[in-house]
Amino acid sequence: MRGGSMGSSGFGGMMGGMRGLTSGGMNSPNMDNLTDEGIVGSAYDHKVVMRLITYMAPYKRDAMAAMAAVLVYTVASVSIPLFLLFGIKWAVNEGEMWRLHMLGLAFLGVAVIYFAANYLQFVYMPKVGQGVLFSLRTHMFNHLQRLSPSFFHRTPVGRIMSRSQSDVLQLQETFELMVQSVADLLSLAGIVIVMLFIDWRLALVCMSVIPALFLVLGYWQRFARRSFMRIRRAIAIVNGEYNQNITGVRVVESLNRQDENLKHFDELNQEHLDANLQASRFSGGLQPIVETLTGISMGVVVVLGGTMVLDNALDWGVMVAFAMWIQRFFEPIRNLTMQYSQLQRAMAAGVRIFEVIDLKPEVEDAPDAIEMPPINGEIKFESVGFHYVPGIEVLQDINLVINPGENVALVGSTGAGKSTLVTLIHRFADVTEGKITVDGHDLREVTRKSLVSQMSMVLQDPYLFSGTVKENIRYRHEEASDEAIVDAARDVGAHDFIMALENGYDTELAERGANLSVGQRQLLSFARAIVGNPRILILDEATANIDTHTEILIQKALRRVLEDRTSIVIAHRLSTIRDADKIVVVNQGRVAEVGTHQELLELGGVYARLHAVNYGLRTDKSPGTFDEAALAPSPGDDN
Repeated sequence: MRGGSMGSSGFGGMMGGMRGLTSGGMNSPNMDNLTDEGIVGSAYDHKVVMRLITYMAPYKRDAMAAMAAVLVYTVASVSIPLFLLFGIKWAVNEGEMWRLHMLGLAFLGVAVIYFAANYLQFVYMPKVGQGVLFSLRTHMFNHLQRLSPSFFHRTPVGRIMSRSQSDVLQLQETFELMVQSVADLLSLAGIVIVMLFIDWRLALVCMSVIPALFLVLGYWQRFARRSFMRIRRAIAIVNGEYNQNITGVRVVESLNRQDENLKHFDELNQEHLDANLQASRFSGGLQPIVETLTGISMGVVVVLGGTMVLDNALDWGVMVAFAMWIQRFFEPIRNLTMQYSQLQRAMAAGVRIFEVIDLKPEVEDAPDAIEMPPINGEIKFESVGFHYVPGIEVLQDINLVINPGENVALVGSTGAGKSTLVTLIHRFADVTEGKITVDGHDLREVTRKSLVSQMSMVLQDPYLFSGTVKENIRYRHEEASDEAIVDAARDVGAHDFIMALENGYDTELAERGANLSVGQRQLLSFARAIVGNPRILILDEATANIDTHTEILIQKALRRVLEDRTSIVIAHRLSTIRDADKIVVVNQGRVAEVGTHQELLELGGVYARLHAVNYGLRTDKSPGTFDEAALAPSPGDDN
């Protein structure tokens, strides 16, 4: 099944109200403040590297082979000038032809070893790197699916995509450079040791430029780090703007906002361009400095070494070897400076990736949670209270019993707390006071997977995935047979229109099911909800966006679908819930009234006023009429 990014879940108020929730982790990121501010990468971040290494466990043999190849390659690289030194001293100065032949064979052997080690390095490192990134992507995808819906409502999709795609790609491009950097550092250490051993005086003079190099690097780093993070922030904003305009393209075109949006995007894109050009200037300014210091050191070797050779204080083979070592000494430094900015970006990307991975879902199973037994369907709210922000109560002292197989309707004004009630049943969030039980089991004491696998929910905005009609109905229950899929479609009245499609149940749907009408998409959502025979079915404004004809079809289908299963229906159209076994009126976060349609009308309370407003009846302040104050919404909830 090919999916897309999740759309609206219908819990706008519930998700928009959650604030101030934090989660622990590497940097204890706040779920409400998942921004790019303050994440400044260094060329080496020990926490990031150590956590990446944990992903190497399945590939440790390849990693060991790669590191062995790197070590052999480094030794061979450092030893070539040493062979040259001994060749000149042992063969050329002595004038022995056979010694030159032996030297040639030795060089050939080193060259073969050099080639083999380099080849193995480039074979095994990608295997390790790609394996680690494969595991990291899988882990991140799985983790994102476990986060609470509120996280996705508060965090722009562009920012999430930037971290899960752009940042992982950044690690992919630089993972091998990290190992190459280790090889460069080993080369530096080996060259320094050998030079000091051969002639410590000449070695110290040649390396006298290193303090100047580190001063330049330290000064350069202060500006470069800010520049590189400016790039990361800019690309995240650009990605977010892309996502917002693409997903909302129909609104953009209907309001003729193309020119204004392009102007705004140009400003954001210009910032991204300026950030990249600034970083290029910083990187470009460092390379000539390194080349200059290399030339100075080479000049020192020629002048000072040549003087010592003329004074017979130094063998000329040593001077030639030192010239090669100096070149090889600055080569890894040159590589490190070239890689510095990329390594810095990779470390910053790693911090950002692990910040997401360290976010903890707001709802987690208790350590001793049990599997939910087969559900009979009794739901109890016992003194339930809930808030998104401490001190601002959304639900207060909810006491309610829903019997097995009962069809219960939740009604109330916008913001009364209806959607919050059903999200607590589905455990998108946990109660802050009291408890909710299903068949006597506290929801917090059972695993969420075993609970929701026996429940289904149909939302106001139907979301279909790219794939066939059959795949969309089977989406949650892959074990469902073709016959079960057809039966589900028949039950909800979708079979006839499906068979009228070009390829019936094998018809490919466009992204979000754009090649179907809203009503047809909603019928498929109903079929998807019941194909697994759920014991509890929740309909959250499921008929709000469909035409009257489709609503009549769904109402007929619901009589069959809701039979023998517990159902909770949220509806603003009171005509859709007249026949409910029980109507629960929610007002300002409390249960105001409970009864049948006729009983509540006779009561003349909140429901009667809603009924009057719904049907446009004339009202006054007498009992049973509309009172705006009685329908005031609760804080933090849209439904």
